[in-house]
Amino acid sequence: MERPLHAQPHKSTVALVRWSKKPGENPVIRFIILTVFGLILCLFLMIFMPGLRSGGAVALFTVSFAALLTIPAVSGQRTFMRGLTQRVNDTIAEVSDSPGDQLSVGEFRRLIKSGEPLPLLVGGVPGLSLHVERVATAEENAPQKWLAVFTVVPPENGAASFDRLVAAAIDADRGVTGTSGTNPS
Repeated sequence: MERPLHAQPHKSTVALVRWSKKPGENPVIRFIILTVFGLILCLFLMIFMPGLRSGGAVALFTVSFAALLTIPAVSGQRTFMRGLTQRVNDTIAEVSDSPGDQLSVGEFRRLIKSGEPLPLLVGGVPGLSLHVERVATAEENAPQKWLAVFTVVPPENGAASFDRLVAAAIDADRGVTGTSGTNPS
């Protein structure tokens, strides 16, 4: 199922992190392209180096060539994803006030692929969810733009009853503070 593309976050959302991804950044595609290029280079080098004229040497050269040039891309992508995940985790810890709701890089990648929301508790009360959505772009070959957002989910009983509950909790807290602060003796 295709996820809807949004240009701007909705009124009930707050953007956490924005990033873009170029269409050709996938390390698997890069490895395949470099393997083909390595094969062509190996065929050219066979003219000058007789040791490369066996099938095993060609295979070893092509795979080694592609792997050595793909490793920096994979490392850079991992570092980038760790940084994004850390920024999201810092915001989750700040908003929810519970450092136990931290995401791993794998969980964050799963949220990116699936687009499903991750419900979060704020002070033990549900009402916030984290999800990642793709931002619409006009051009076909433009980099893909992504947005990790918090969405406020109204309580099931409605906002008015939630407001009354908060007011009652504040009033009850004032009453406890007022009676303990005075001493009739």
